[in-house]
Amino acid sequence: MILPMKKITLLCLKDDQENALHALHEMGVLHVAHSKQPVCKELEKEKEYYDRLQNAYDALPPNPEGKASGDTADVILAKMEKLSQRRKELEELCVKLNYEKQRAQPYGNFDPAQVLSLAKSRVSVRLYRSPSNQPVTSPEGSTLFIINKDKNFNYFAIIGNRNYQCDYEEFQIPGQSLAEIETDIFNAEKEMKSISQEFGLLSGEKSVIKEALLSAKERIRFMEVKAGMGSAENIVYLQGFCPADKVNKILEAPSLLGCGSMITDPSGEDEAPTVIRNPKWVQPIKSILDMINILPGYTEKDISGVFLIFFSVFSAILIGDAGYGAFFLLITIVSKKVFSKAPAAPFFLLGILSVCTIVWGILTGNYFGIGNIPAPFKTLRVEWLNNEKNIMHLCFLIGSIHLTVAHAWNAIQLMNSLRAIAQMGWICMTWVMYITARTMILDAAFPAWGYYLLFVALGCVVMFTTSPKQIKKDWADLMMFPLNVISNFVDVVSYIRLFAVGSASLAVAMSFNEMALEKGINNIFAGLIAALILFLGHGLNVALMALGILVHGVRLNTLEFSGHVGVQWKGIPYKPFSKQSKK
Repeated sequence: MILPMKKITLLCLKDDQENALHALHEMGVLHVAHSKQPVCKELEKEKEYYDRLQNAYDALPPNPEGKASGDTADVILAKMEKLSQRRKELEELCVKLNYEKQRAQPYGNFDPAQVLSLAKSRVSVRLYRSPSNQPVTSPEGSTLFIINKDKNFNYFAIIGNRNYQCDYEEFQIPGQSLAEIETDIFNAEKEMKSISQEFGLLSGEKSVIKEALLSAKERIRFMEVKAGMGSAENIVYLQGFCPADKVNKILEAPSLLGCGSMITDPSGEDEAPTVIRNPKWVQPIKSILDMINILPGYTEKDISGVFLIFFSVFSAILIGDAGYGAFFLLITIVSKKVFSKAPAAPFFLLGILSVCTIVWGILTGNYFGIGNIPAPFKTLRVEWLNNEKNIMHLCFLIGSIHLTVAHAWNAIQLMNSLRAIAQMGWICMTWVMYITARTMILDAAFPAWGYYLLFVALGCVVMFTTSPKQIKKDWADLMMFPLNVISNFVDVVSYIRLFAVGSASLAVAMSFNEMALEKGINNIFAGLIAALILFLGHGLNVALMALGILVHGVRLNTLEFSGHVGVQWKGIPYKPFSKQSKK
């Protein structure tokens, strides 16, 4: 369930601002809502400092090689920034030198100083290149020397006693010889290697930097709250949200007895955070919600319980194999023992899904896609579930029940309003869509009572979706009614994906079994090949099943069901103003 929240406004004198904030920071129960944009010079400086620490932390090797020196974070940061700056300079120098090396290499190793010395003696030595498919001729009064050739260019020098003109691409003589350039590259790379070794030694300081990061983050949060407080003359005020059962903790805090307070229920315009507290049997589904990062809004419904129940059913049908279910259960048990300190909820969820899959696989008689199952297992199989039309019918039935729960939930919440009748109409409409899907897809006869049910559904929805007084405001909902009816039909039909994906998984398993065993196992080599095919084939099938559960099992709850129950997943996580150590 979503816990009720209270909106709290605290007022205090400006002189008491720091004490009040420290008290709230210590308690860690108030989700702060800024009254203005938190901006100040100290905050910007702290954010810059945090970014410097983060860059330093990211630059350190993941596995510590050195030992902690006992230096403070600022001393370590200064060392690292100096090393980083030098490494950056060396990297830029290497890029420049390698470019010069690439340019000079075709002309070989020569001393540029000698070329300049010849120029003072009025002997012009100039270097050129031209396309290899064009002939090279020296200008009048000069001598040409071919230095190098490759598939693209001719590289040559022209020497003369006076200025001359030619159309070839001239090479600007570098300030260093090729040997000097290569020496500089070697020295730069050697120094960079030395810097990397120094970073390796500094890796022992990673815990110091991490601790400084946490402290800086905490200071930033504190400064943001302070800068985001409203003010009026000598009074400052802070607004936020707190779970209703923790309000007294703020009101009774000794450090806040001098503060004024105003406590109200959140209004429709307030962005109140969502705090969900469920019984233990529902908590495993939180693993899925956290993984896809969704949260119902404060005024929306918490569908965690329904989500868990139907998600377990959907997963069982999507996998559809008792052998895979047993394999998943074994992996879950082993993983729980290996990672004994990990949270129990994900393992509990996997255990539930595995058991449901085993039950469904036994009822359908599917064990790793094996066609001929032993006699004892055949007695447990329900023959009705081995008919494709029956499975499709069951999918439509489950979908209709799922959507009925959504509208029944809405009707209960609207019990004191005539709009509850409209929700009952949508329940009727859902079942009309159910028998329509059976008629169109499964060739079942449309019962005569279905027409009466349709008229009842239309009447309830059209007449009670809105009141006559609100019709000017809600007329758009009535105009969307035909599209909503079509959408209702599409939602019911969409549950056939359970049958389609489950059948595909079974077909893949059977195909790999046939591929591995069709020629028999006559020798060790054939047995190894068959084992490899089975391992890779079933491994691929397991991966596809996991993807199918995340795509289809989650979708039917977070889109189809949520759309009918009115959950838009607009929730804001509850992030109380608290110390990192308490978190």
